[in-house]
Amino acid sequence: MNKKEYKLKLFVSSLLIIISLLVIILLIVLPEERQESSPLTEDTAAVKPVTEENINKTSEKIITDKQKSTVITDNRIEKKKKLYFIIDDAGYNIDKLTPFLNFPGSLTIAVLPGLPHSEESARLINSSGKQVFLHQPMEAVGKNNPGPGAIMLGMDKNEIRMTLKKNIESTPFIKGLNNHMGSAITSNPEMMEAILKTASDNKLIFTDSLTTGSSSCKEVAEKLGITIAQRDIFLDNVDNREAIMESINSGLNIAENKGYAVMIGHVWSSELANTMMEIYPNLIEEGFTLEEMSELLLGDM
Repeated sequence: MNKKEYKLKLFVSSLLIIISLLVIILLIVLPEERQESSPLTEDTAAVKPVTEENINKTSEKIITDKQKSTVITDNRIEKKKKLYFIIDDAGYNIDKLTPFLNFPGSLTIAVLPGLPHSEESARLINSSGKQVFLHQPMEAVGKNNPGPGAIMLGMDKNEIRMTLKKNIESTPFIKGLNNHMGSAITSNPEMMEAILKTASDNKLIFTDSLTTGSSSCKEVAEKLGITIAQRDIFLDNVDNREAIMESINSGLNIAENKGYAVMIGHVWSSELANTMMEIYPNLIEEGFTLEEMSELLLGDM
């Protein structure tokens, strides 16, 4: 091989090496430039890397949405229709109380203090699974005798507290109280303030029997920041089945519209006990639930 041929061969070899290097450089650089410069579409930009964190967040959102949907569905299907029955005037005897103790649904039974069978009635009510209230006697406008342990006009705040505390201590298992008579007292804001404060201090709930349209209980309770309940219907002002059914139906209509109704009857009404026992299966079938009064103060007010 002469000198001229040798130089030509060396040039060709060098040129091939340079070309190979350029090809390698292009193969490395061009994909990176293409990746950096390619515009993302909206769909492409929305795609996130699949990570455990993203999967968990997606699962949580699905669960939350499902729970919200279930709540909405339940609200459409299940409308609250709660009935709160208070049966007053327990304590005189056990015979008239017994039918209400045997009632299959929830009841709140209010016991008058200082009567021959007050303490025994409270114990039987509790053991039967019903809720015990103190049926606190209070002076009425008509001057009817409210019975032992009554709060009367003219009492000062200390006398009110001492009277109520004595009645509370003598009546076991009570969860709250409502007024027996009391139209003169419940319309007196100062006296009701002492009563409601004493009840609250003893962790007892209060239900206004609403024996007068001029009751101050609600306004006083709001001032004190205390939640109370109020009666909607008296069941046995006329003690016969027809009148009782009319009253119950009025209560059911209230519960349909408001979500609940508070209805008050009395242990001395044999017609009430028989009627309630008779209609109980129908109430359940029609979607009503019977609750204790404490449940109302905790959940529905």
